[in-house]
Amino acid sequence: MSEIPWETVVESCGASFDSVRDVFVHSLQAEQFWLRRLSGKSIEGIYASQGAEFAKYTDVNSIREYADRVEAETNECLETFTDEKLQSLFEYKGRDGKVYRNKVEDILMHVVEEEIHHRGEILCIYWQHDIQPPYTSYTAYRNQPSS
Repeated sequence: MSEIPWETVVESCGASFDSVRDVFVHSLQAEQFWLRRLSGKSIEGIYASQGAEFAKYTDVNSIREYADRVEAETNECLETFTDEKLQSLFEYKGRDGKVYRNKVEDILMHVVEEEIHHRGEILCIYWQHDIQPPYTSYTAYRNQPSS
Protein backbone atom coordinates (compact mmCIF):
# COMPACT_ATOMS: atom_id res chain seq x y z
CA MET A 1 0.00 0.00 0.00
CA SER A 2 2.88 2.36 0.63
CA GLU A 3 3.77 2.32 -3.06
CA ILE A 4 0.38 3.30 -4.46
CA PRO A 5 -1.48 6.61 -4.16
CA TRP A 6 -3.46 6.96 -0.93
CA GLU A 7 -6.51 7.87 -3.02
CA THR A 8 -6.36 4.37 -4.53
CA VAL A 9 -5.99 2.79 -1.08
CA VAL A 10 -9.21 4.42 0.16
CA GLU A 11 -11.18 4.41 -3.11
CA SER A 12 -14.53 2.63 -3.00
CA CYS A 13 -14.02 -0.65 -4.87
CA GLY A 14 -17.09 -2.79 -4.28
CA ALA A 15 -15.29 -5.58 -2.43
CA SER A 16 -16.36 -7.19 0.85
CA PHE A 17 -15.36 -3.91 2.51
CA ASP A 18 -15.33 -0.55 0.80
CA SER A 19 -11.63 -0.05 0.00
CA VAL A 20 -8.22 -1.70 0.06
CA ARG A 21 -7.65 -0.04 3.43
CA ASP A 22 -10.93 -1.33 4.80
CA VAL A 23 -10.41 -4.90 3.55
CA PHE A 24 -6.90 -5.00 5.00
CA VAL A 25 -7.90 -3.45 8.34
CA HIS A 26 -10.82 -5.88 8.58
CA SER A 27 -8.46 -8.82 8.11
CA LEU A 28 -6.35 -7.47 10.98
CA GLN A 29 -9.46 -7.03 13.10
CA ALA A 30 -10.55 -10.61 12.45
CA GLU A 31 -7.13 -11.94 13.47
CA GLN A 32 -7.08 -9.81 16.60
CA PHE A 33 -10.66 -10.77 17.45
CA TRP A 34 -10.03 -14.53 17.33
CA LEU A 35 -6.63 -14.50 18.99
CA ARG A 36 -7.95 -12.36 21.83
CA ARG A 37 -10.93 -14.67 22.21
CA LEU A 38 -8.65 -17.70 22.37
CA SER A 39 -6.44 -15.92 24.93
CA GLY A 40 -9.38 -15.00 27.13
CA LYS A 41 -8.79 -11.28 26.52
CA SER A 42 -11.39 -8.62 25.85
CA ILE A 43 -12.60 -8.21 22.29
CA GLU A 44 -14.33 -4.96 23.12
CA GLY A 45 -13.74 -2.19 20.62
CA ILE A 46 -12.30 -4.30 17.82
CA TYR A 47 -15.46 -3.97 15.74
CA ALA A 48 -16.91 -0.90 17.49
CA SER A 49 -18.32 0.85 14.42
CA GLN A 50 -16.76 -0.21 11.16
CA GLY A 51 -17.03 3.02 9.19
CA ALA A 52 -15.46 5.14 11.90
CA GLU A 53 -12.95 2.43 12.70
CA PHE A 54 -11.62 2.32 9.18
CA ALA A 55 -11.61 6.11 8.78
CA LYS A 56 -9.21 6.53 11.70
CA TYR A 57 -6.49 4.97 9.54
CA THR A 58 -5.53 8.08 7.62
CA ASP A 59 -2.24 6.87 6.13
CA VAL A 60 -0.18 3.76 5.56
CA ASN A 61 1.88 4.32 8.71
CA SER A 62 -1.22 4.18 10.94
CA ILE A 63 -2.21 0.90 9.28
CA ARG A 64 1.34 -0.44 9.69
CA GLU A 65 1.31 0.44 13.40
CA TYR A 66 -1.96 -1.45 13.86
CA ALA A 67 -0.61 -4.42 11.89
CA ASP A 68 2.50 -4.47 14.09
CA ARG A 69 0.36 -4.44 17.26
CA VAL A 70 -1.81 -7.28 15.98
CA GLU A 71 1.25 -9.31 14.96
CA ALA A 72 2.80 -8.84 18.40
CA GLU A 73 -0.44 -9.94 20.10
CA THR A 74 -0.72 -12.92 17.78
CA ASN A 75 2.86 -14.03 18.37
CA GLU A 76 2.41 -13.68 22.13
CA CYS A 77 -0.73 -15.81 22.01
CA LEU A 78 0.67 -18.49 19.70
CA GLU A 79 3.75 -18.95 21.89
CA THR A 80 1.47 -20.20 24.68
CA PHE A 81 -0.21 -22.90 22.61
CA THR A 82 0.75 -26.48 23.30
CA ASP A 83 -0.36 -29.49 21.27
CA GLU A 84 -2.91 -30.13 24.00
CA LYS A 85 -4.26 -26.58 23.76
CA LEU A 86 -4.52 -26.82 19.96
CA GLN A 87 -6.63 -29.99 20.30
CA SER A 88 -8.84 -28.57 23.05
CA LEU A 89 -12.38 -27.41 22.37
CA PHE A 90 -13.15 -23.72 22.52
CA GLU A 91 -16.72 -22.66 23.21
CA TYR A 92 -18.04 -19.31 22.05
CA LYS A 93 -21.23 -17.53 21.12
CA GLY A 94 -21.61 -16.67 17.43
CA ARG A 95 -23.18 -13.54 15.97
CA ASP A 96 -26.41 -15.51 15.66
CA GLY A 97 -26.47 -16.04 19.44
CA LYS A 98 -25.85 -19.79 19.18
CA VAL A 99 -23.10 -21.49 21.16
CA TYR A 100 -20.41 -23.21 19.10
CA ARG A 101 -17.55 -25.53 20.04
CA ASN A 102 -14.51 -25.92 17.80
CA LYS A 103 -10.99 -27.15 18.29
CA VAL A 104 -8.55 -24.30 18.80
CA GLU A 105 -6.56 -25.49 15.78
CA ASP A 106 -9.71 -25.24 13.62
CA ILE A 107 -10.30 -21.67 14.73
CA LEU A 108 -6.69 -20.85 13.83
CA MET A 109 -7.26 -22.40 10.40
CA HIS A 110 -10.29 -20.14 10.03
CA VAL A 111 -8.09 -17.11 10.81
CA VAL A 112 -5.61 -18.20 8.13
CA GLU A 113 -8.39 -18.84 5.60
CA GLU A 114 -9.94 -15.43 6.24
CA GLU A 115 -6.55 -13.76 5.73
CA ILE A 116 -6.02 -15.60 2.45
CA HIS A 117 -9.52 -14.66 1.26
CA HIS A 118 -8.98 -10.95 1.92
CA ARG A 119 -5.46 -10.91 0.47
CA GLY A 120 -6.95 -12.35 -2.70
CA GLU A 121 -9.51 -9.57 -2.76
CA ILE A 122 -6.78 -6.96 -2.40
CA LEU A 123 -4.75 -8.56 -5.20
CA CYS A 124 -7.80 -8.39 -7.49
CA ILE A 125 -8.35 -4.73 -6.66
CA TYR A 126 -4.72 -4.02 -7.49
CA TRP A 127 -5.09 -5.78 -10.84
CA GLN A 128 -8.25 -3.78 -11.59
CA HIS A 129 -6.12 -0.65 -11.17
CA ASP A 130 -3.29 -2.07 -13.33
CA ILE A 131 -1.06 -2.23 -10.25
CA GLN A 132 1.31 -5.16 -10.02
CA PRO A 133 0.89 -6.47 -6.46
CA PRO A 134 4.01 -7.40 -4.56
CA TYR A 135 4.85 -11.07 -4.39
CA THR A 136 4.36 -12.31 -0.86
CA SER A 137 5.02 -15.66 0.64
CA TYR A 138 4.97 -16.96 4.16
CA THR A 139 8.44 -18.48 3.91
CA ALA A 140 9.92 -15.20 2.64
CA TYR A 141 8.27 -13.44 5.59
CA ARG A 142 9.62 -15.98 8.08
CA ASN A 143 13.12 -15.73 6.62
CA GLN A 144 13.33 -11.96 7.11
CA PRO A 145 15.91 -10.91 9.67
CA SER A 146 14.41 -9.88 13.01
CA SER A 147 14.44 -6.19 13.68
